Amino acid sequence: MVIWKRRNTGTKTLKKMKITNIKHCLNKSTIDNKIGVKISHLTGDETISVFAIELEKEQSIPVHYHKENIETYFVLEGQGIVYTGKIENEEVIWNTEKQVKTGDCFTIYPNQVHGFKNNSEKKLQIIASAPISHNKQDRYFI
Repeated sequence: MVIWKRRNTGTKTLKKMKITNIKHCLNKSTIDNKIGVKISHLTGDETISVFAIELEKEQSIPVHYHKENIETYFVLEGQGIVYTGKIENEEVIWNTEKQVKTGDCFTIYPNQVHGFKNNSEKKLQIIASAPISHNKQDRYFI
């Protein structure tokens, strides 16, 4: 028989769990003026958050990079192209572009230049995890 004991959480007040529906958030989301696509903060805090991103046909996210922390991406629906590169001597050295589709996931590392393009007839929906700072002060456009 297993007996579970409650850990002592000290005097810290625990936050309540929040459940968010991805499709609902994207439907009510507006276009982010800095990147030109729909983006919605779903859950999380300053350390790690989950975002839903939606690109319409032929829409793209401008190439940019972050100086700190990784980003992870999961293609929820659709397909597109991911561009990655690195900065050397103030120029971007591009890697081969990668085609991504529903079910694919990948990681973008600090200082890795990256951008996305929806090259299909359908919406491209992506779930991303990253610190909130990646949507604010730690985002550098090329």
